[in-house]
Amino acid sequence: MIAERLPQILLLGALLIDGIFGEVPNRFHPVVWMGKYIGYFWKKRIVKSERSLFLWGALLLFTGIVFFSSIPWCLNRFFPPFAACALSLYMLTTIFSMNALLKAAKVVRKALSEGDLVEARRLTSWHLVSRDTSDLSSEELVSAVVESVSENITDGFTSPLLFFVFGGIPAAWAYRFTNTSDSMIAYRKDDFEWGGKLTAWLDDIFNWVPARLTGLIICLSAYLTGEEGKNSFKIMLSAHQLTSSPNAGWTMAAMAGALNIRLEKKGDYLLDGGREERTLSKIDKAVKIVIGAMMLIVILCFFLLEVLIWLNR
Repeated sequence: MIAERLPQILLLGALLIDGIFGEVPNRFHPVVWMGKYIGYFWKKRIVKSERSLFLWGALLLFTGIVFFSSIPWCLNRFFPPFAACALSLYMLTTIFSMNALLKAAKVVRKALSEGDLVEARRLTSWHLVSRDTSDLSSEELVSAVVESVSENITDGFTSPLLFFVFGGIPAAWAYRFTNTSDSMIAYRKDDFEWGGKLTAWLDDIFNWVPARLTGLIICLSAYLTGEEGKNSFKIMLSAHQLTSSPNAGWTMAAMAGALNIRLEKKGDYLLDGGREERTLSKIDKAVKIVIGAMMLIVILCFFLLEVLIWLNR
């Protein structure tokens, strides 16, 4: 009975550990190891043509997926059961990252509430977005924070948990390596244009279903937490295609509608969810909606694990 419910026990334990203790220190964090692997491999790239860059990026991606997904697979087979469970709990704890993201949002909010715009800009750039924040207004910083927490719930929580549900920790680590690679080398400039192309494609494919599911869950969470649930659904359907990413628009548009505000990245997109002012309270409400959405996603994952148990009997 315990063995049958082990995935649920591990998931519950990992969520509790993350909620109580937060992120694993960098020197022990697998995502940091993945980043070092990607960085080292990328420095050795062969730059002869677009084709050679594409093939090098593909080699980086697939060797990393095989290597890192094989680690939890091997540990579960060559360690005694108790040690394997403890290691599995540790490995599962490292696949999601929403705790740190929500803390970062609150830190930026604190700086804004104290009127320290320079520090708020620095913190937003350091923790949440890759855009230039040096000239952003207070309202634009609120928008950036809300965009970040609503976009990253997909790849920071929903996707890794769903990969765990259907493929165990090896699948979750394979997803996490792909997503980390996407954040490091999938850019439309210089060598990244072709070197990270396959990574960008695969990351979009991996997040396709989770992004749309998370958008719907944000709409439901908005409704359950007393925000604009109906408007969230309406704006999600009408504006999700306005972002350059095929996936990010679903959750960001849903959040824009839920808060009845405009979310904007200059030169990229404008998601018009309403005309209310982008005040600090909107960060609080976005965090509340995201926490509600995370709870709903966890309930969904436990339900899916129960269905899989029933199907395997």
